Amino acid sequence: MYRTDVIPFRMLVVVLPLTILVFFSAIASAVPADGDPLTVIALGDAGDNTSALRACGTYVTNMHVGQHDAGKFSVLLFLGNNFYPTGLNIPLDDVQKKVESTLEPFKVPMQELGRPHVHAVTGNHDYYARYAIETSVFFGLVKIEEAPVGLSDRGNRRAAAIESWTYHYGHPGQAVYPLEAGGPDSVQFIFIDSALPLRTPAALWTPALDSLRRMLAADRARPGIVWRVLCAHHPFASVGEHGGYSVWDDESLTVEYLTPCDRDSNALAWLKNSFDPEDLCTERYRVYMDSLKSAIRFGGVKIHLALASHDHSLQLLSLPGQGPDDPLPAVQIISGAAADPTRVKFPSPPAIYSSAQTEPSEQGKSLPGFVQLRFEKERVRAVFYNANNGDPIDMGGGKKQFEIGRDGLLIN
Repeated sequence: MYRTDVIPFRMLVVVLPLTILVFFSAIASAVPADGDPLTVIALGDAGDNTSALRACGTYVTNMHVGQHDAGKFSVLLFLGNNFYPTGLNIPLDDVQKKVESTLEPFKVPMQELGRPHVHAVTGNHDYYARYAIETSVFFGLVKIEEAPVGLSDRGNRRAAAIESWTYHYGHPGQAVYPLEAGGPDSVQFIFIDSALPLRTPAALWTPALDSLRRMLAADRARPGIVWRVLCAHHPFASVGEHGGYSVWDDESLTVEYLTPCDRDSNALAWLKNSFDPEDLCTERYRVYMDSLKSAIRFGGVKIHLALASHDHSLQLLSLPGQGPDDPLPAVQIISGAAADPTRVKFPSPPAIYSSAQTEPSEQGKSLPGFVQLRFEKERVRAVFYNANNGDPIDMGGGKKQFEIGRDGLLIN
């Protein structure tokens, strides 16, 4: 059923376009219940069956079956790094067990929503072939996995074959859903593979951006689309560890910035980025993001909201410089705290909201959880939920609910 070879970089240019065209686009028609707005759950970095992931799965399931007062949802999104540590690039005999272990917490909503209403994008870990350093200490309690080596689309092909979701990798895909049952207005979700550009030559990933340009340009005259949401693993901006906020200062009792791109001040992070440039300050990351922004501007239609994960935290950022007339999104939501939360900068309203725990004992670690989005014609409402207790999270300044207007700007 699956090929088990690891594809080297030079062959990816030839092989990937042939294997991914069938996943180019998914046009769906999930319909909310009469009178209810389209409601979506988005979470990422969910690739490890931890207690946090199981807790997320419990509350997501409770919302789906109506046991949680947040309301039912029609669409479930996974935002990359779906299987740790090397995706499904594992021995064939282990694949089914890995899939079942990781997706089991979401089994009920995934089965009942069905493949057209559950989507996943690929993350960097989903492409890794193996690690150069893999070991464990303290009788397996601590695992060390460093220096990813090789790149393979085998795991992504296996993930795309999972029947309970629609999996997007390689070229962009899309899904369109009505805002409400029988209504003329709709939401378009655009799914892009942001993982490939950070490890491969531009000759491989620029065709995907060309496809994105054409997709957006073709939608300029498309009637009925009220909201456009860009879904990718890697964010435009972040105040998490990949954004440099990684150090706990025990005097100021806050999370401080330390660049991961300087050999002298942060040699370990600099070395990691030389193997795998995943931090936002790296040249490869900046080149890719500049290229993505150029493609969106060329497309000429407004992206109202960006969803991502990558950093293992919950964030809502009001991006500087993106006004209502700019096609680029002005709001970035990061929902990457599904399985293994890490540090994130403390909130700084009105531009930076985060799920950092302020107790000194937690040292700025994000709460585990996910984001719920409700799409109405004039606004999108976003609420972040705490997987520890199922409650809405205070993301800073008492803010537990956010509204984004039709111009794509955050409503204070």
